[in-house]
Amino acid sequence: MNRRLLALALTGLLAASAARAETDATADAPVVSTSTSQDYPVVTCTSSDALACADTLQLATDARNELGPLLQLGPVWLYPVHIQIVTPDDPLAPRITRETVMINTDNNTLKIEAALPSSDPDARAFIQRQFVTALLWEKFFASTKKFDTDTIIHTVPVWLVEGLREWLNEDPEHNRESIVRKAVQTQRAPTLEDVTHWQQLSDDPLLGLWQRSFCFYLVNSLIHVGPKRTDFQQWLATLSGPNPASAQSLFPTEAGWQRELDSATQRSRDIVYSWDETVAELGAAEVIAIPADKPSDTRICTFDTVAGFPRDANLTAALQQKVLDLTALEIRAHPSWQPILELYRSGLTMLVSDPDKGKKLIQQAHDLRVAEMAMHQKLVDYINWFEVTKDYSDNTSRFQSYFMTAAEMDRAEADPLHPNPIRADLLRVESQF
Repeated sequence: MNRRLLALALTGLLAASAARAETDATADAPVVSTSTSQDYPVVTCTSSDALACADTLQLATDARNELGPLLQLGPVWLYPVHIQIVTPDDPLAPRITRETVMINTDNNTLKIEAALPSSDPDARAFIQRQFVTALLWEKFFASTKKFDTDTIIHTVPVWLVEGLREWLNEDPEHNRESIVRKAVQTQRAPTLEDVTHWQQLSDDPLLGLWQRSFCFYLVNSLIHVGPKRTDFQQWLATLSGPNPASAQSLFPTEAGWQRELDSATQRSRDIVYSWDETVAELGAAEVIAIPADKPSDTRICTFDTVAGFPRDANLTAALQQKVLDLTALEIRAHPSWQPILELYRSGLTMLVSDPDKGKKLIQQAHDLRVAEMAMHQKLVDYINWFEVTKDYSDNTSRFQSYFMTAAEMDRAEADPLHPNPIRADLLRVESQF
């Protein structure tokens, strides 16, 4: 739907809701009020949920604090943003069942009016997107004095909005880096032209995540402190001028983008280890060298055998160092391995003060490790089976065949006479991803 038509529709809904509220004042009607940001008065939020409004206004402040210096913006928030969060008891609830956005160009300014149900699982991303867009307007329309129906709002590219929005958020499991690394390894990464010409994000959850990951990676690669950030600022300045330049001015050729992607594996390794990298690091870390007065008398053991060695000062020193090594590895390890590393670390610590308890913890870690290896092999087998059997004839989505397979398994599961033997494995795969 055209954004301005959508604006009229949303305005009509808001007006109708206000009229109904005046004529239908019941005792249990929700108290819908509007809160204003203390830091930036043009940012407002309307809802009967005061906590949701407070969180929304804090998101605005956080976005400004992070992006203001990066985009070299002034201290004043120029373009108004109004967010309406509709709770189930709100009169608008039957009509606002999904995210809705309108852009108003009245009074020679731009204003974002957005509404969403409070149950929206993507509420944070949706709200942040409006704030990032408004802040980018300050940069892109710095020299614009008049706004009307001819203003080209889509000057702000999707990849920049989404990349900066993702940049504002932590990604503790590092899904974005993992997606980029995997795409590079399988030679399925998008070209720079693909990324910079995306007009919208896909509604397909997997494809949308895939797009956002590359938007983040492109932005993240452009804003490193130093010469790249200077180039980024110069590029932003050209876009706010009369002759907007292409994003490719940041990379002389497509080869430049590909070189950036080729370094993704090493760059992401600096942040977090993949599953396989964690296995390799754990294999190296589990070897314990117990020092002795003579180097030739140095004893070698592993986590599984260290409990059988006599406890002396040398063993205690070796265990203390190994606990430090495991702590460092646990911070960077793949999430699936962190509980196992924690058990190993706790077990080695307890060996000094309570050997029996230490042995039990190490045994628990060993058992979890064996189970994790077995589960991972099942996932690998499933992925291999899926790659071999998937249908490439349908190109409507990069993940269409996955959903078709899942739907077929759902149908098979509904048939009690023909239970699906790999349904359980599929559910485990879905829980992993």
